[in-house]
Amino acid sequence: MKFSSYSNTDRGSSAGLFPLLTSLVLLMIHFLTGALDWPAAGDIRAQRDFNSAIGMSALTGYFWFALRLMQQNVASTLVSLLVRANRLSHFTSHRDKLTAHFKHQIFNAMILSIMITVVYCVFEGLISVKQELHVLMLTATAVPFWFIALLFLFQMSSNINYLKNNVMPSIEANSDRLNSLSAILSLGTTNSIFAVGALAIFPIFWLKKDIPIIDVLVVSSFTATVLIFLFLPVIKLRRSLESEQNKLLNELENDIAEGIRQCALDNDSGFGKNIEQMESEKETLSSYRFRAFSPRDKARIAACITLIPVSWLVLLLTEWLIHLTYY
Repeated sequence: MKFSSYSNTDRGSSAGLFPLLTSLVLLMIHFLTGALDWPAAGDIRAQRDFNSAIGMSALTGYFWFALRLMQQNVASTLVSLLVRANRLSHFTSHRDKLTAHFKHQIFNAMILSIMITVVYCVFEGLISVKQELHVLMLTATAVPFWFIALLFLFQMSSNINYLKNNVMPSIEANSDRLNSLSAILSLGTTNSIFAVGALAIFPIFWLKKDIPIIDVLVVSSFTATVLIFLFLPVIKLRRSLESEQNKLLNELENDIAEGIRQCALDNDSGFGKNIEQMESEKETLSSYRFRAFSPRDKARIAACITLIPVSWLVLLLTEWLIHLTYY
């Protein structure tokens, strides 16, 4: 797999080309080995293999695509923060640090993906001397599936923390800092949208079969991770944005009041111009309350959340149509 190193030069179709090809290649492998043969009615084992082949192939490409876009967004956000801090020359240094963290996460994700695959095989009774070819290929392709999923989870939380802890302290407490917090908030919101979008694909695994306990645990763990490492930081960022906004507005109001007092005492037109500038800045700062979550962000979040029940409805409709074909 080819991973981006925090570059914002590849956008659009190029970011999704390799992930799409990966999903198609995985589906082709499963088709050739027999995992995608249409399962007979009541054959739970074959149905599970069929669902896993489609679900893991789709999610492997989705997580890779989301990971590439995430890193491009991080690079763009990092540039915008450094411009406001007047430290654009530090971009290469920060990118190298992010890349170093990424390499550590690759190693950790690989170890964990192998461990999870082994545990899942033991739990599902897939460890035996003789296995069909398609089962062996499903087990083998489960490793890159878990690898890319874990890497996505690691990256979506660590990048936000890096920008907050290593870049934000260099930005002065003014409108630039509010803009920077808003940019990180937007990045966190986008990451949340990627994560919620993945939840809409999970129902594929349970087509025409009951949901096993281990699958419930996996999806619950993924959802809890999204809530803890994505939505909570986004909420905290918004609170931080509002707190700093109120602090700056209070300071401006005090400065304006002092300027009005000085203007009344000295009758100096220079104080009047300063007051006008401060009033203009106050109006600009007040508008950030509405930029924290833009209408576009709200629409995207609502659309992704809506996809989850819609995906379950599609699953139920598909099962109903399949049931009709047998009668």
